[in-house]
Parts: sequence; structure tokens; C-alpha cells
Amino acid sequence: MKIYVSGKISGLPIEEAKQRFANSQALLESIGFEVVNPLEFGLCDEKASWESHMVKGIKLLFGCDAIYMMDNWTGSTGAGIEYDIAFRLGKDIWFESIFARENQNVMRIQNAIHEVIGLKFSDYITKSRKRDGFYARMIFVHHCRAMKMKLTKIAQYVHRDHSSMLHLLKKYNDDMRFNPPFRDLATKVNDILISYNAKI
Repeated sequence: MKIYVSGKISGLPIEEAKQRFANSQALLESIGFEVVNPLEFGLCDEKASWESHMVKGIKLLFGCDAIYMMDNWTGSTGAGIEYDIAFRLGKDIWFESIFARENQNVMRIQNAIHEVIGLKFSDYITKSRKRDGFYARMIFVHHCRAMKMKLTKIAQYVHRDHSSMLHLLKKYNDDMRFNPPFRDLATKVNDILISYNAKI
């Protein structure tokens, strides 16, 4: 999924704006998104007009599937316009505060899977059908759903469609009953997550 980062630029010291956008980009890339950071496309050119920045930003937004609204977006006219366009075009809208809370839990799941199966997140969201990758994907989807995440949101994380999420959830339950090697891995991941949750 290709996601556009939107937030306040005008009125901030340019280095602070660049750092905020870079931090958002790093976070989104760490979980597998293709990120469009407008500041990497000349939107910090102080010689250009605000209007020309907006035209360039909107053009970049049109080529994306989603928009990520940094927490300071409400104080920015430009980010408000980008939000309105994304909303009208039916693009997925991610908000930093909600994303950060969800992502903290998602990172715990990813870390537990990495500890047990030895795969990084990027290893099991690919098209590969290797057994360990498939197991990791099933476990990831199961735990995201267990924390009440919407199927469409989980599907975005693993780059699959809604029906694939239903298949993976059903397969998880079946494999827990009839597949001892899978059950062993899934139980270890579950134990790690339980112990982690007990500490917080």
C-alpha cells in the first residue's frame, strides 16, 4: 500500500518539519508501507509559493492509496485540504494518534512472531507460500483480530484482501485443532504476548 504523509509544515522551523515527516516515514516503512513523504519531493523549497507546494502535494496524494494524518494536521490549512481530498476520493485515512496506539500492539505481535518463528514482518507479508511464512501470517492476523482491529485494516498490514483475512482466521482455528507443529508455534507466540501484557 502506498501512503501519503500529511501534516503541518508552514509555521514550523523547516528542520523540525523535516524530522517529524521523517519519523512518520520511518514508522510506516517499518511495517511495510510504501511511503510518500512530500518533503522529499521539494515541498520544503522556501522559494516556491504555498500554492505551488499544494499543487505538487495533491498530485502526489492522487497517486497514493491512503493518507497518514500527523497529529498536528488540524493546525494546517494545507493538510486540511489534503484530508478533504482524500476523504472525497475514498482513500484510507490513518490518524497518527490511533495508529501509534494500534502500532504499539502490532509491534508486540510482530516481535513475538520473530522470537518464535525467526521471521521479520517483511518476510511474511510477501507473496511467498513457504510454510513458516504462512504460519506467521495466520498468527499475526489472528492476534490483530483478537485486539478488535477491523479486517480491512489487518488486510492493509499484510497486503491481502478482506476475503483472505476470513480464510486465514478460519485456517488458524482449524490448524490449532488439527496441526500440532502449528499449534506449538501459535501457543508459544500467545504465551509471549500474555507474559508481555501481564507486565504492563
